[in-house]
Amino acid sequence: MAGKKPTISDVARLAEVSAATVSMALSGKGRISRWTTERINKAIDELGYVRNNNAATLKSGKTGLIAVLVHGLSQAFNVDVLKGINSGIDECKKVSFIMIFETQAELENRINIALNYNVDGFLIVSERDSNERITTRLNARTIPFLFISSSGASEQPQQIGLNAHYAGNIATRYLIDAGHMHIAFIGGHPRSLDRAEKLAGYFAALKEHNLEEDTSLIIAENHADALTDRMVALLSRSPWVTAMICYDAATTQEVIAAIKMRGRGIGKDSYINRDIAIICLENIGDTEFFSPSITCIDTSATQMGWNAARLLIRHMDDEKQPLQGEAFHPALIIRDSA
Repeated sequence: MAGKKPTISDVARLAEVSAATVSMALSGKGRISRWTTERINKAIDELGYVRNNNAATLKSGKTGLIAVLVHGLSQAFNVDVLKGINSGIDECKKVSFIMIFETQAELENRINIALNYNVDGFLIVSERDSNERITTRLNARTIPFLFISSSGASEQPQQIGLNAHYAGNIATRYLIDAGHMHIAFIGGHPRSLDRAEKLAGYFAALKEHNLEEDTSLIIAENHADALTDRMVALLSRSPWVTAMICYDAATTQEVIAAIKMRGRGIGKDSYINRDIAIICLENIGDTEFFSPSITCIDTSATQMGWNAARLLIRHMDDEKQPLQGEAFHPALIIRDSA
């Protein structure tokens, strides 16, 4: 006959604490000393105690599960946001339920799966702004949620958004202030909303400084071989270009290769018509395989993810706490390439 399963009371007796203290340690609530927590964990391991999560859920009405739905992992932004979300969820002793989607239909399907697991809230990471259909559906179920977006200015109350327009604008203004008049905008998928926002910021900066919009200096391409060929062609027909804004890190690599193929360099010395200044609209670490180091945009994506997780959990634990989105304004990290 199988032995009786250990209970919280058994753990409490072995650890020489109260059952209430064990319960607080398991739920992550209350202030318990590290020494007491270690004794409780040791007792749990010795007895082989397994918490009855179903009973805990019935009592509290909550599972501690948060559905994290991510629109693909090809974008560095999404990966960095996910890191921040996981950190925030772990710190609050909740559990993340991560699923990837690519289409609207897949997003709907992932939401159905998450609802079957009785999740307490949703964090949806997507390039697009908050999805009206999903917003209506989750609001009807009174389930808290937040969208984390790499584009848009967070005009919706349940969206944490990066001001992508501002990213394109500050990069372009910086180059113009440095004396550049012929600035190319390279990379990104032509249907990308994030690219459209950043490109709009680029055009706005040109207009502010009364510079002509030259569409021949704009390349929408996210395939490496095709991008290199188009870059070489651009440099051949427009040798007066002295600066380039690159959509992401992958684009930056191809742009550097094309510039070197044309016998030109990367950096600040544009006045001898040789070096080309480069700014990447994605955060690139100072040591990430680039020489010279690349001036880039710091999107604070990890911080955005952490903030979103903490805001959602605070509201889940206390519905009186507001669930309000926020807009992040990126900063420019100045390095050797511009």
